[in-house]
Amino acid sequence: MLSRQTTLGGMIRFPLSALLAMVFIGVCMAAAQAGGSNKKKDVLAVRIHGEGGAEEGGKFTVPVVLVDGRRTALSIMPLLSEHDIRSFYPFQAADGSYGVYLRLDPHGANLLTQYSIERMGRNNVLAVMVNGRQVTDVLVDKPVRDGIFCIPQGLTMIEAARFANAYPVMGQENSKSQKKKNPKFMPTNIMLPPKASDLKGAAPSVP
Repeated sequence: MLSRQTTLGGMIRFPLSALLAMVFIGVCMAAAQAGGSNKKKDVLAVRIHGEGGAEEGGKFTVPVVLVDGRRTALSIMPLLSEHDIRSFYPFQAADGSYGVYLRLDPHGANLLTQYSIERMGRNNVLAVMVNGRQVTDVLVDKPVRDGIFCIPQGLTMIEAARFANAYPVMGQENSKSQKKKNPKFMPTNIMLPPKASDLKGAAPSVP
């Protein structure tokens, strides 16, 4: 059976093709149909949680069942959030869903590099949550030093459209038309640890 789990080291970087234009047009159309002017509908919460270590204790982790069926515990505090994303690059996955490459800001890039170095080879994953839904799990197998994180699959067209509404496309960060899409940083949102309910998209683990 083909697992939906993808490795950090096995990601293909930037599959440049005519598909990008098709996908980008598609997600923008989806955004318009979803109500591009409705801020409530365009909310995009990205939480990327690492597996919790024994040193963290039960108060700082929550038991879940990953997409591939493995039971584990995730750190309640996300490693990365939407505030660490600088730009994105959409593509369509082989299963028909959508994926995105995320270029992280220096803060997020440093966190990802440190985490991937510490956790590689330990069969740990990063669980990707988008608006409270567990989208996919990415196996931490190699260090990531380029500041690029990939959500390889699992996004709906509407979810991909929300990325298009929120972030510039990679390589166009300085374009006037793209700059205005930079989301405003709200310290209160990132300084407070997310509640366990933020992981509602991940199935709770049953002893």
